[in-house]
Amino acid sequence: MTPQAQAPVAATTGWAGDAAALQRSHIIHAKYPVAGASGWLPHGYALCSRVVDAFRGLFAEGGYEELGLPSAVPLSALERQAGSIKSFLDRVYLLRDAEGQGAPGGGEPLVLASTIEAQISLVMADWLAEGRTPPFRVTTVRTVGRHEGHGMRPLWMERFVWPFFEAQAAFTGDSAADTAFLLHGPGRVAAGMGLATFAVERVKEPGAGGAYADRRHELVTLLPEGTSTTLTSVYELGTRFSETFGVHSAGEPLSMLNFGFSARLVLALLVHSHADPERPVYHPSVAPVQVAVVPSVLEGIEEAAALAAALGERGVRAEVYDDHRGRRARIAKARSHGAPLFLTVEGPERGGQLLLGADADAGDPVDPEGGPDALAEQVTARLEALGTELRRVRAAEHSSRVLDLDAFPGPDTVPAAARVPLCRAEACAGAALGNLAGLNVIGRLAGENGVPSDEAAAPHRPCAGCGRPTGSSVLLGRKFRGEK
Repeated sequence: MTPQAQAPVAATTGWAGDAAALQRSHIIHAKYPVAGASGWLPHGYALCSRVVDAFRGLFAEGGYEELGLPSAVPLSALERQAGSIKSFLDRVYLLRDAEGQGAPGGGEPLVLASTIEAQISLVMADWLAEGRTPPFRVTTVRTVGRHEGHGMRPLWMERFVWPFFEAQAAFTGDSAADTAFLLHGPGRVAAGMGLATFAVERVKEPGAGGAYADRRHELVTLLPEGTSTTLTSVYELGTRFSETFGVHSAGEPLSMLNFGFSARLVLALLVHSHADPERPVYHPSVAPVQVAVVPSVLEGIEEAAALAAALGERGVRAEVYDDHRGRRARIAKARSHGAPLFLTVEGPERGGQLLLGADADAGDPVDPEGGPDALAEQVTARLEALGTELRRVRAAEHSSRVLDLDAFPGPDTVPAAARVPLCRAEACAGAALGNLAGLNVIGRLAGENGVPSDEAAAPHRPCAGCGRPTGSSVLLGRKFRGEK
């Protein structure tokens, strides 16, 4: 496939940064309500909560315990981290009393938490002192604070971030299985909500140190208009936090892994779901409204409400749309909610017929004789089929955006994204990072069966840097507006 043959894609990231569009889609309040802090509207909150719950389920199955942590962290904890690992003191909010003097209520100065590592390390040190035995695996979801100087964009660059989902594991021994779970498990969850991804490992500049983490793995997605954005991150922290905060078992510091995702993942899901602005569609697994029940005439509102209630009693998220401005207004609002399935209640002139389909203007007749149970069975089957097809189509579209190239693209042939063979030699990484004609190295592609990748079993091609055969490849592309 040549770059010229690549299918054009819709420019949707403009919508993603448009606070007014997010409000029209009933996701967040357009005025945040304050700069850098999105206020979630009920429809958007329901969508976001289902995303969070899907990850909660994954981590619960993986043996992680959820805990609740305050958003306030002792300043001294971050000062200890700054002294031996990496400083974030220039991007946190210091909490002060009403006079702006010291900590509220006196005592130790506090900051608004930006990440979990220092805070949970203190907790795990206490657990070890109490006689608890590692490994420790925990998750938490909360609001965190990030001091962003300018360029606020809703759900992407904010000062107060919710949701901020983090997981931390501390253990002795090898981390490969835990790392694979943290990378590929979330990939399966994302796929289950219609969000296609690539698993990658960040490529470091030659000679760059690893003050914060030994390695960083990510799930990335290519947005419909071609740019890449990071959805989740996994940091191999080694023992640096354990050594700093005294997290020792049998005299040895524990190794740690950190996982996280934020509202940016929800934003990416929104962008993919709104690729067609005239007909946004959420995957049934996370759609706040799975079935939009739309009466064609106002006389059908009562019947529509009864049908929606009956479906709700049978586990289907159904909502009746009864806007009195007319049928088109009812359909428009239902479409803006991204409902994957429509149940239309026709008027008396069409015999009160029920139509079930992917849109209000194209449905199949439903036999009302079977009652609510039969209707719920038909709806559930249609939702499952729609979900499977949506996942297949989006995965195929996602893969089609990446060209397989044997060499770095030149200035005259710059694809939206490309896969290029590249070995692990530092010199070759340096060649990639400095020879991309406007593209970024998104990361080294990871295999399904291990981390960083199952390179021994992968087809070998000549490295684009040195020419030696390699099973390793990197993903090249353009990062989403200002992403590091």
